[in-house]
Amino acid sequence: MRYCKLDTDGKILNVIEVAETDCQDADGNFDNNIGVEFLENLTGWSSWVPVLEDSVGKAQINGTWDDTNKVFVSIKRFPSWTFNNSTGKWDPPKPKPESDDEINKPYIWNESGQTWYQK
Repeated sequence: MRYCKLDTDGKILNVIEVAETDCQDADGNFDNNIGVEFLENLTGWSSWVPVLEDSVGKAQINGTWDDTNKVFVSIKRFPSWTFNNSTGKWDPPKPKPESDDEINKPYIWNESGQTWYQK
């Protein structure tokens, strides 16, 4: 099970793997709160959030946890892109074109021209 260590603003400082046995109650039932408690006792740090199978967004160091929307916000790659809380992804100002040749020539975003191009 993975957990994110957060600062006071929700910035992800670290992502740590915890053994499932350290996240179980006395009856062997999995419980995220026990995993959080385990990490708090182990590290002395009090702000942890679990990365669940159905978590929205990408949990990465220097990304953030948006507690209001319950979504991991990855690092913004381009200033013009906006974050989509529903998908957990950054959306470009213009949709990426579809192409039959995308396998050989993937599209790349050009921030200064605000367009997609193929290499």
